[in-house]
Amino acid sequence: MPLAWITAWETLVERMEIQEGEKAAILIINGAGGVGSVVSQIARRVLKMPVVITTASREETIKFSKDIGAATHTVNHREDLVKQVEELKLEMPLKYVFITHTPTSGYLGPTAKMLAPFGKVCSIVQDEEMPMYGTEFMSKSLTFVWALLGTKPYYGVQPESHGQILERLRELLDDDEVQCHNTQKLTLDENGVREAHGIIEGGKEKGKVALEFGDV
Repeated sequence: MPLAWITAWETLVERMEIQEGEKAAILIINGAGGVGSVVSQIARRVLKMPVVITTASREETIKFSKDIGAATHTVNHREDLVKQVEELKLEMPLKYVFITHTPTSGYLGPTAKMLAPFGKVCSIVQDEEMPMYGTEFMSKSLTFVWALLGTKPYYGVQPESHGQILERLRELLDDDEVQCHNTQKLTLDENGVREAHGIIEGGKEKGKVALEFGDV
């Protein structure tokens, strides 16, 4: 869990600066993914956000996102996101969007339309085109920020931070407040690596696929 957890924690708590108990909604793109299923848990179970929306298109990923990820709502990323979110008739503003599915640029337009003024968008996936000019990103004064796990160690910033975040994770796991999102284990050999890549490239994974030594 460490890589996904640190990424998710830094995104929500440090980059987006979401306050515990904040009366706002968050939309997580690819909610059943390795990072998304951790982000939704932190948002709902740790930060106590009342509305956590995730994207999922299959029955099994919808169930996973709600059961493991603690999502309050799901929408289909293969359909019109703006329309689906509007149809939820939320009683509070959608202030945050977290993008964990490439390309980032493909979600910027819908995000800008859905977000409340002064909302925040964070992404962890690369993109060379970031079309924001002339959109609601300007008129709504929206904030866009990247989240990169390696920023702190690379630049020598807050070296103790990751250890503190993982200690918090340990406490939450011990108290059963969050759940591990590993759904499949494969052997760490050539065949296992090929199979794992095939699962991910096929876009059919949910949670994390792990590789380990020995028989599984």
